[in-house]
Amino acid sequence: MNTIYEVSKEAFDQACLADSKYKALALLIEQAIQSGELPDQQKLPAQRLLADKLEITHGTVTRAYDLLEKKGLVNAKLGAGTYVNLPSTFTSRHAHEPIMKEYDFASSMQPMLGQQMLIKNALNELAQDLVAVENVMTYSPQGIQKHKQVFTDWLATKKIHIDPSDIAFTQGAQQGMYTCLQILTQENDYILHEELAYPGVFRAAESSRVNPLSVPLTSEGLDLAVLEEYCQKFHPKVLYITPNIQNPTNIQYSQQQLNAILTLSEKYQFYIIEDDVNYCLPENWRVPLQQQAPDRVFYLSSLSKYVAGGLRVAYCLVPKQWQQAFNLSIHSQCWMVSTLNFELATRFLRSENFKHNQSLLEGEMRYRQEAFQAFANKYAFRSRSGGLNAWLELPNHINVNQFNNVLAMQNIKVRPADLFRSPTVSLPSVNCFRVSLGGFNSRADFEKGLAMLEQALIQFNSQQDIVI
Repeated sequence: MNTIYEVSKEAFDQACLADSKYKALALLIEQAIQSGELPDQQKLPAQRLLADKLEITHGTVTRAYDLLEKKGLVNAKLGAGTYVNLPSTFTSRHAHEPIMKEYDFASSMQPMLGQQMLIKNALNELAQDLVAVENVMTYSPQGIQKHKQVFTDWLATKKIHIDPSDIAFTQGAQQGMYTCLQILTQENDYILHEELAYPGVFRAAESSRVNPLSVPLTSEGLDLAVLEEYCQKFHPKVLYITPNIQNPTNIQYSQQQLNAILTLSEKYQFYIIEDDVNYCLPENWRVPLQQQAPDRVFYLSSLSKYVAGGLRVAYCLVPKQWQQAFNLSIHSQCWMVSTLNFELATRFLRSENFKHNQSLLEGEMRYRQEAFQAFANKYAFRSRSGGLNAWLELPNHINVNQFNNVLAMQNIKVRPADLFRSPTVSLPSVNCFRVSLGGFNSRADFEKGLAMLEQALIQFNSQQDIVI
């Protein structure tokens, strides 16, 4: 077979940020094999030509091909070159059919653009620092003061000014949300939330045995008239909002809206949980509401969407009058939050590599947002981007559930809007999707996924034209 597969120089350079050159090259080829782009028995590019194109040594390509052969994915034929040699686990019942690749527009994650190296370097540094190792092995129910100071200094660069004592570390923002409800509410109290909201708030409400109430959204944020009506009728204890980049709609609350919400909070004596864990491009970043009213706002954030969700590095800025109760609740849940991951975080937060990694993430997400917006404009869809996700409003002739079924058959995963509603609410379906743009680690994979999404749309529209 003729060689038709080409390795993108741009994708290779990005992959090299996270690993050595030969491993990065092997990874890109393995991904192409898994996706079906490189089918069984396809010849790989000649090593010398590939080395010249990627500006690497011939030996680097040889090591990459050797690694793929050790994994059982390719086979070198003497004098003929190297060919894909798929094991049975990579093939369907028919050997000529590649396995069906999954295109994940559902998981709100950041692409891996070198975060692995941040963690690796932090682990290496920690391994050489026995004092720090001993510190993270010591029982520290209030957290380690050094960690809180590093986070305080880092937050100051984002124009968030606090005392180190205001920070409470949590194992993910979900624990912070649950803890806020535990200390602020009692069974059968009411809490308010955006009509379409992060599903984790519904789970936290169920665990706390409180009653969630949905407040409709406008283009500027919450419907203030309904919000005040609910305050008068139900006397809620808490309002949960995601004002900086609303999840899932990507609405950014206006300053007028935020001022009005604070006024209502004081008037009706409810606290605000401000969830800011979603990724936000620097040009869209705003200083949190917490800075205007630190006595009324619990601010939740984390590094999950910026670095890695598996680290479970999150924090809550807690009003001073509630800090003791918050810390006691964390203590009752898990005795103490593990300090090891926060030690790693404080090491990479101060590094130039972290700044470089975040710069790469900014550039990649700007590109993906623009690419998705171009797709939406092509079909006259309304879309709103701002972070890792896009909010796609479907026209009336495209039913969200029917289109989702077509996507599922093509192994394309998205999140229909109704998944962001409280399970206790029964209302007409919202004809929208949340489309996550960050889950593809390479730009090539993202572009392939977007092309498959467009292909599925064309297929769906052609089916709708058939009259039976």
